[in-house]
Amino acid sequence: MTKLTVKVGGTHLESLIKKPLHGVAEMIWNGLDADAGKVTVDVKLDALGAIDAVVIKDDGTGMTKEQAEKCFSFVGDSWKAERGRSLKEGRALHGREGQGRWSAFSIGDRVKWVSTAEYPDGQNRQITIRGLRGDLQSFDVSDPIPTSDAPGTSVEIDLITTQASVALDRPNVETSLAVIFALYLEAYPVVVSWRGIRISGDLIQDNRTDFVLSVDGVDEEAKLTVIEWKKKIPRSLFLCDQNGMALHEIQPGIQAPGFDFTAYLRRGMFREIGHDILLAEMEHEEISPWVEAARSAMRVHFKERSIERRKQLISQWKQEGTYPYKGVPVTGVEVAEREMFDVVALAASKAVETSDRTGRKLSLRLLRESLESRPGALQRVLAEVLELPDERIEELDRLLARGASLPSIISASKTIADRLDFLTGLDVMLFDRESRRTTLERKQLHRILAQETWLFGEEYALTGDDERLTSVLRKYLHMLDQDVNLADEREVLRDDGSQAIVDLMLSRQVQHHDNHVENLVIELKRPNVIIGRDQITQIEEYAFAVASDERFAQPNASWEFWIVGNDMNPTAKRKAGQSHLPPGVVHQDGNVRIWAKTWAEIIGDARHRLKFVERSLEYMSTRDNGLQYLRETHARYLPTVLQESA
Repeated sequence: MTKLTVKVGGTHLESLIKKPLHGVAEMIWNGLDADAGKVTVDVKLDALGAIDAVVIKDDGTGMTKEQAEKCFSFVGDSWKAERGRSLKEGRALHGREGQGRWSAFSIGDRVKWVSTAEYPDGQNRQITIRGLRGDLQSFDVSDPIPTSDAPGTSVEIDLITTQASVALDRPNVETSLAVIFALYLEAYPVVVSWRGIRISGDLIQDNRTDFVLSVDGVDEEAKLTVIEWKKKIPRSLFLCDQNGMALHEIQPGIQAPGFDFTAYLRRGMFREIGHDILLAEMEHEEISPWVEAARSAMRVHFKERSIERRKQLISQWKQEGTYPYKGVPVTGVEVAEREMFDVVALAASKAVETSDRTGRKLSLRLLRESLESRPGALQRVLAEVLELPDERIEELDRLLARGASLPSIISASKTIADRLDFLTGLDVMLFDRESRRTTLERKQLHRILAQETWLFGEEYALTGDDERLTSVLRKYLHMLDQDVNLADEREVLRDDGSQAIVDLMLSRQVQHHDNHVENLVIELKRPNVIIGRDQITQIEEYAFAVASDERFAQPNASWEFWIVGNDMNPTAKRKAGQSHLPPGVVHQDGNVRIWAKTWAEIIGDARHRLKFVERSLEYMSTRDNGLQYLRETHARYLPTVLQESA
């Protein structure tokens, strides 16, 4: 028995202990570097079914005692660094630093190597090496004993750590290992298995693409291999040597919704720079330019693949009748909505495709409904129903959030299109000969506009609708936080003693050094009423009733009163065109201003506010669109002639 002491600090040795899965991978690499044709990884379970030990066996060349003493006594002085190729088969070697054996302690606290090798005299002999996580600088190596066993090494790891027990008991560990060994298994005819399952990247590969990369000012080229998988696999970018040996793993750093992939960036210099490869995600002159070149290539690749896959899927869904849209999108809104759906459906396609035709049709229809009616619920649907990983959902969020999310853009676009259609429909309602004759003021026009108050300005909110002026003013006092009780107060009356009734009251509160409130009161006239002296008198009475009531003579409040109709007679036009007042103002006194406006002015102003967005959407509202919007939104308030024509 020989006691070996490693000539390096214990702190450094602790840094060599990796994640459990990487520890298993390092044990497999050690077997492959020893020219093994077969490497098996199995586990032993305790009485409760938990992993009690991990056993890695290979049929490689094994270790003599002399080799073991050299390997286990030093770090960074491996025989592999001298050769670069395996002793027997001449394969490319993974390890060179003599560090992999310490990775076994990432799995358990106690490790035993039993290795059989052929000695110079032709006799097979076996040695046993033991080590403990608590003493990483010491190993016990037994004297060699003759054996009839074939060459090879068995590594048994027990006293399993909690982290390893959880990580290695998850499903699809063999898939994760296939990702690491994909290029090696393509290059060499070896067999690697995990708990009886052969590791093979071929069985789960969906697509493979190779690229040749270059960087300005560097003569050497690099190779990039991108493999897309059929299963959900965490994305990785492996930095490899020229033979495809994975040296370091980083995040790909790109967006590619709907794709599970691994990228392998191969360059000989990555092997030469040693530990500096750990700085790959920082600014490193030998690494960063190549990583960025790889990411640029992947962005272009997955953009093309996304278009290709989207066309294939959508064509398939259309052929089988499960795609939830009909025809070709025409307007900007429809195009944006369809593109949004296609992006999300592509991200969810693997889950959607697991069902039959009826299930696909239902899933796609529900996805469309979710996007159109409740886009905010999309993330929960993707996470809980389709079980997309957090990484994919976050990526989709980033993709869809271009200043504002696409659902928000679609919602806003639909709002703008609806408003343009409403203006077209209102124009028909007010100015077509038959409809203007039959449209009623209160039962129809008034009721429709009460739901479309944006027409008068985005800054206003509806606070009163066909109520006694007293009620409106009570709401106004409440907005000002005035301690006033109107329950026993007088009604607000006109000069003739009748109650004043307003059609619409809109208000906005302007926040500055004093809490200023601006109020807008609108008196609507049916289309066939021409605004004249009587109508202006009516709106003036409204205004004067407020102005003369001491309860509302607040210094921080202003009132605007509008009388709105299709046209004005000469008297009204002269009053609205007084030289000392702004155009349209018929009276101005203190905090009260009275306007006479036509529907043409109001609709024109509203169209002007929407003009830029309308051009951006490339949307042109038509008479039919306008009437359809009125019929769908305000059907019960439309005059019969418009209901019939719609």
